[in-house]
Amino acid sequence: MDEMWNQFFSLRHDKPRTLQLQIRQQLIDAITNGLIGPNEPLPSSRNLASALKVARNTVIAAYKELEFDGYITPQERRGYYVNEQFYESYNSNDSEQSSNVESPIWHDKLITKKPSTQTNIHNPENWQSLPYSFTIGQIDKSLIPYYEWREVVRHSSTLPEIQKWNIDHVDNDDPSLIKQIQSKVLPKRGIWANKDQILITSGSQNAIYIIASLLTKQGTVVGMENPGYPDVRNIFSSKTDNIVPISIDKDGIVIKDIDPKTDIIFTTPSHQYPTGVTMSMDRRNELLSVAKENQMVIIEDDYEAEINFQKKPHPSLKSLDKDNNVIYVGSFSKAFAPGLRLGYMVAPESFIKEAKALRRLMIRHIPANNQRSVALFIGLGHYHNMFTKIQKTNKERWGLINEKIHQEPLLSCAPTLGGSTFWVEIPESVDSDILCKRLLKKGVSVRSGNTLFNEKNPPSNFLHLGYSAIDTNKINKGMDIIIKEIKSLIPKSH
Repeated sequence: MDEMWNQFFSLRHDKPRTLQLQIRQQLIDAITNGLIGPNEPLPSSRNLASALKVARNTVIAAYKELEFDGYITPQERRGYYVNEQFYESYNSNDSEQSSNVESPIWHDKLITKKPSTQTNIHNPENWQSLPYSFTIGQIDKSLIPYYEWREVVRHSSTLPEIQKWNIDHVDNDDPSLIKQIQSKVLPKRGIWANKDQILITSGSQNAIYIIASLLTKQGTVVGMENPGYPDVRNIFSSKTDNIVPISIDKDGIVIKDIDPKTDIIFTTPSHQYPTGVTMSMDRRNELLSVAKENQMVIIEDDYEAEINFQKKPHPSLKSLDKDNNVIYVGSFSKAFAPGLRLGYMVAPESFIKEAKALRRLMIRHIPANNQRSVALFIGLGHYHNMFTKIQKTNKERWGLINEKIHQEPLLSCAPTLGGSTFWVEIPESVDSDILCKRLLKKGVSVRSGNTLFNEKNPPSNFLHLGYSAIDTNKINKGMDIIIKEIKSLIPKSH
């Protein structure tokens, strides 16, 4: 067999995947990466089997499956070739070719929103491989309870469990997950809710989208923390033009900035995103009073409430609310498993009824197997044990970064009591976008704060720095690189 073909295969007999599956997958990779063109014949089954030292029937079965899936086609007396139709269709997706394709006439005629044009935040694609990753919203691999998660996934994959979740639940949630949220999660935030006041969502962002869809129309006034989370701002901006920024200080949202005509207030009181400040008790009571007086709805995103360095964290707004003016949003994604996309909301029964009906139109229900696995994870105590470990590790990392910031006159930050990020102010003469690009070349991932402001000319001298994904032993070196790069960008005085 030609040497060219040897480069496509690396078979291992000790892998859980069969040899046939390995051959198929490696050929698919070669085809989709453009390494095999439609004019090149594949080796005969006899030659390939001989070269790979496998049974010929294994290769024949692999070829038959690839033919069935449309990757290859047989040509009489010539053997198998890559399906030309598939090849052209797959490779026409590259940006150079697709950029020349005009949008259909209906696109500009009918499309009402263009969310792709909104300003948003991004992580570097290679953040996991960077030596100094101060990335936001990700988790250090060493803190993920892999064994415990595998345990609950295995249990939820037993035949009796599969029979419980492998059906169309229409618009219902897994009762066991609702029960765990009721009894193990919400009480720690001082919240007591019945099952009809809880709805499972695909992360907190999905919850906020559902809430915005039900409560917001053109003309609705939405008050949002400034700086704040761009995705939430973009969600509400797709519904109304009246997004009103509300300032943040060391005690949280500034109440005097709230216009009495505001309909909805979005806030992250436990750890404000992105400054990390915790809303004081006085502010919490004042905000609830303003909402009651002006018939406002408060959306409380209890961001990173579990990661708190106080002995007794402040109670949630929802637990203090006596007038049903707070819709509470929580998530298992942010601190447990970002890729899981599982969250929940707590609201009056009448609202949950409408939210459930809307969710049914969108996605019917959240994947039931994931719900069952998370219910087991919480019920067995793994969820709270994990946070004990995360809290201890984060507090150590917080201390290292906090010390570096306070030792360096060029840096300052808002005081925080937990969470996983710092909101760092740098000299006004340094552009954070330029700084972040230069740091990335040195293996340091830090996020510029520009996009988090809701104003035409936002300050360009803030960094949003995370410490949930970085190795503790790399923090001091990473911070030294950041400080050195900032100093290099400060104009020399003449």
